Amino acid sequence: MMKTMALKALAPAALLILAALCPVSAEELFEGDVFLAGTNRGTLLFRQKNGREVKGDDVILRHTYTDLEGKLAALEEVTLRKGRIHDYHVEMPLSKCGCRMQKKGDRIVFSFTRGGGEAKESDYTGGIVTGPTLRDFIADNWQPLAAGKTVYFKLPAMSLQRVAEFQLQRDPSSPYAREGVMVVRMKIASYLLRLFVDPVDLVLETGTKRMAEIHGKSLLIRRVGGRLENPVVDIYYRYR
Repeated sequence: MMKTMALKALAPAALLILAALCPVSAEELFEGDVFLAGTNRGTLLFRQKNGREVKGDDVILRHTYTDLEGKLAALEEVTLRKGRIHDYHVEMPLSKCGCRMQKKGDRIVFSFTRGGGEAKESDYTGGIVTGPTLRDFIADNWQPLAAGKTVYFKLPAMSLQRVAEFQLQRDPSSPYAREGVMVVRMKIASYLLRLFVDPVDLVLETGTKRMAEIHGKSLLIRRVGGRLENPVVDIYYRYR
């Protein structure tokens, strides 16, 4: 997204857990609580909120994550100009990895930076989804997903230093499945990369098509015993 889930070594920005051809976001304003998975909402790690700002023809969408002291943990921001992606970037203070989309003449490129400072560019190929536009993408594809069809999209993957293809598919057998929601499993399309990338479960309300929960390994970083880790989390949303 950020709805932001990082999947093992992969850092999307979805979870931050990402849309060039998607309409201007209709995502409602929300606040989210990010808990350590398996603690039954007992260990709160981060807080999330979204934002929407209009500047002329530009609509700026943000997903902001903060730690319990209010310090920035991650920021994912996408600018849509006349409904098309114009600018995109991810900021994570505890990580030297980054992602930035920029226009270079007639080309649109994604620049990916690793911790060592090296960068790699990937041409824009269309069909990009970002954390702030993921919910809208799912809503636009609700009928095929509800019918059990697989939907594909592209996501900027920082650790892979490229734009990777992901897929969405309804999972009625999920432990999160229940009346009133549809669970959609998000996973990387490449069978080879699935060895390194964990799937993420997205739980959406069937009536409103709003994101209710996200479960999986996160792109967010926390310190544990002097080291950094990407925790497996449960995110629960409430709407303003």
